[in-house]
Amino acid sequence: MIKRLIYGAASASLALSLSMAPSLAADASNDTTGAESNNEAEVEVENDVTVSQYNDAEIHNNISIWSNTGGNSASKNTGDGSVKTGDASAGVAVSNTANSNSASLSVSGGGDLSASNETTGYDSDNEAEVEIDNDVDLTQRNRANVCNCVQVGVNTGDNDSDKNTGDGSVDTGDADAEVSIATMVNRNWAEVSLNGGGDPSASNSETGAESENEAEVEIETDVDVLQENDANIHNFVGVDANTGGNSADKNTGDGSVETGDAEVDVEIENAANSNSASIEGMDDPDVSASNETTGYDSENEAEVEIENDLDLTQGNRADVSNSGEIGANTGDNDSDKNTGDGSVDTGDADVEISVSTEANENTLNGEDGDGDSVNVDVDVNVEVGD
Repeated sequence: MIKRLIYGAASASLALSLSMAPSLAADASNDTTGAESNNEAEVEVENDVTVSQYNDAEIHNNISIWSNTGGNSASKNTGDGSVKTGDASAGVAVSNTANSNSASLSVSGGGDLSASNETTGYDSDNEAEVEIDNDVDLTQRNRANVCNCVQVGVNTGDNDSDKNTGDGSVDTGDADAEVSIATMVNRNWAEVSLNGGGDPSASNSETGAESENEAEVEIETDVDVLQENDANIHNFVGVDANTGGNSADKNTGDGSVETGDAEVDVEIENAANSNSASIEGMDDPDVSASNETTGYDSENEAEVEIENDLDLTQGNRADVSNSGEIGANTGDNDSDKNTGDGSVDTGDADVEISVSTEANENTLNGEDGDGDSVNVDVDVNVEVGD
C-alpha cells in the first residue's frame, strides 16, 4: 500500500526594470554673441523616482499520513497459522518559495554633456548651463512566516500467529518513509547604474573684451537603497517506521517471525534572506573644463561639478528551528513457548537525516557580507531488534 502526497506553496515575485533618460546627450552653448548682449542657454533635466517593493507571506503546512499493512492475526487455528504482509510506503514533499524582489535602474547614462560660450561679443553677458538632477529611492522588503509540520507513520508489524495446533509464522513487508521539506524565502536583488557613458565638458573660447562668460555642467545624483528581510521558519518532522512488534508464541509446531526493513529518509533544506546590490557608475568620468583665448578684462568661468550621494542599507533577521522525532523499529518480536522451534529474523532499521540551513547573506558588488547562524535541533530514536 502506497500513500504519496506532494504539497507546494508559492508566493509571487516582483520584478522591475527602469531606465531614466537613456542615451542622454545635452549641449548648451552661446556662439557668436553680439556686443553688450545678454545670452543664456540652459538644459535642465530632473528625475525623481520612488520604487517600493513589498512582500508578506504566511505559509502553514500541516500534513499527517498513516500507511499500514500490519496489525493482523492468524491465531488459535487447529492447523497452521500464517501472516504475510505487504510493504507500507509513504512519501511527502513540501516545497515553499516566496518573496522575491528584483529591480534594475539605469539613471542618466549613455551620453555626453557639454556647456560652452564661443566667440562672445564686447561687454556681453553669456551663461551656458547643463544641469542633471536625479533622486532615486528604492525600497525592497520581505517578511515570511513559514510553518511546516509533517507526521508520517508506516507500519507492517504488530501481527500475531499464536496458539495454533500446527505451525505459527509471521512474515512482514518493508516499511519505508521519505520526507522532503524545502523552503526558500526572501530574496532582494537590485542593480543601479549611475551617470554612465558620458564625458562632461565646460568651456569658454574666444571671449570678447570686458565680457562675462560662465559655462557649467552640474550632475547631482542622490540614491537611497534599502533592502530588508525578516524570516521565521519552523519545521517539525515526526516519523515512525515499524515492522516489529510481532509474535509467534505457544504453537504446537514451530514459531517463526521474519520482519522486513524499516527505512526513514528525512531531508530539510532552508534558504532565507539574501540581499544583493550592484552599484555602478560611482567612478569619476573623464571631465574637462577650460578657458581658452579670453578677451581683455573679461571674466570667464568654466565648471564641471559631479555629486553622487549613495546610501545603502541591507538588513536581515532569521529565526529558524528544525525539530524532529524519528523512530525506525524492526524489534519487539516474540517466538516463545512453542512445542517446536522458535525463531526471529529481523530486517534492518535505517535512518538518514539531512538538515541544511543558509540564512542572512548581504552582497555588494559581488563581495559577501556576514550572515547569522541558526539553531538546528533534531532528535533521533532508532530501535533495532536482535
